[in-house]
This record gives sequence, C-alpha cells and structure tokens, in this order.
Amino acid sequence: MTISKKVQKSSNGGNGKTPQRPRHLNNSTGGNSRRNLKWIMKRAANRAFQSRSLRIRSHHIACEIYLDTDDIQLAETYYANLNAVLQTLDFKIVREKATEIGSWIKRFFARTKTAITSKEVQIRLEKLERGLELQFIDKVQSEVDLNTAQAIATLIDSTKEIPNFSTLVGSLLFAKATVNGEQIVFAQTLTHEQLMIVRNNPGLINKPFDLVQKMEEERMQVLAFGKVKQISKE
Repeated sequence: MTISKKVQKSSNGGNGKTPQRPRHLNNSTGGNSRRNLKWIMKRAANRAFQSRSLRIRSHHIACEIYLDTDDIQLAETYYANLNAVLQTLDFKIVREKATEIGSWIKRFFARTKTAITSKEVQIRLEKLERGLELQFIDKVQSEVDLNTAQAIATLIDSTKEIPNFSTLVGSLLFAKATVNGEQIVFAQTLTHEQLMIVRNNPGLINKPFDLVQKMEEERMQVLAFGKVKQISKE
C-alpha cells in the first residue's frame, strides 16, 4: 500500500535536502486485488522463501524502528502501541537493543508465544499488512480481528506527529515519508529481493523516503521485466 495525503507541515527526514516525489511513487500496499497481476504473482512466489527464512530463527523475527523525532515520549508511545499490535498477533518482545537517541532508533526481536509453523508466522505478518491497508483506505475491518484492528488504529494515530518513520517487522515494512507537505505511506510484505536491498543497506531504514523509493523501484523493475518477457514471446 502506498497512500498520499496533503499535510500542513513538511519534513525532509533531517537529511538536509528537499527530495522530489517521483511520479510513479504512490501509496502502496500488498493487499489490493487490483494490483498488477505480475507483481502479485511475484510476491506469492516469494512467500515460501520468506517462510524458510523465518524458520531459521525458530519463529524469532528481527524488528527495527526509525522515527524522525526527538520527542522521547512520542517515540515510546509508538513503540508501546507497536508492541500492543504484535501481542494481538501472538508475538512478544524477547530481546531489545539500547535505544539510539537523536532521531529515535530501536532494534529488537519478537517471538511467537506458542509453537506454530513458519507459514503461520508469515500469515500473521500478512494479516498485519492487510490491517494497515484497511485502516488507511477506511474499509470495514471484517478481514481482521477486532482487537488487532483497534490496536492498528491506535498505532497509526500515534504517527500523526511523526513526519517520517520506518518500521520493519520481519519481512513487513510500514513507513511514511513527508515530501513538500505530502505524506507517502508504505505498508507491504517485502519480496525476497526487496528484503535483501534493506539488509544489504542497513542505513536505508533511517531514510524513509529513500527506502520507500527503493522498494517501489524494485517493484517497477519486476513489472518492466515481465512486460519485456511478454513482448519477446509475441
């Protein structure tokens, strides 16, 4: 999911420049059935690989938060609300690293409370993705458990005063970048290729605009490659 909104104030994420929003960069989620079929198939093909990756950690998932704010109380509220969302999905935080202050950066690990398969872990992350999408497009939450839906609504509400942020929960990326007063929101379960871009560029998580742009560029490359293959067959 990628969604755009006009807001009164803008931020460039603290990197000293005013980025321009690419024309192709729209709000994107993975739950919209109208999305390009090639991309949907690409994401489906990657689920098996992601499930194997999660199994390596015995249902421990690595999580990371970057918040473009120096308001510690605001940041800790967001962290607490994210924890509440994870709890509704049967995850609990089991190990945390020290918080980095300036902007607000937190790295931690979450684990399922009960023994489940790797596939079920992935299903829960996709459930969170769908819940985020439904909240942003104001649809009835019939596809998501009520407790999870309410927790997600509270989480989103706590981001109103944070112009730029990114949160990676396993393979699920939830991010927002504010460019020239316009908010770009991204919530999607990443493909293996997208996840490798994030892992190979650890500083990217601290640059929400660049991060979202990279994820969209990878998506566009997949669509373009599919189009080239189709033309060559013809």
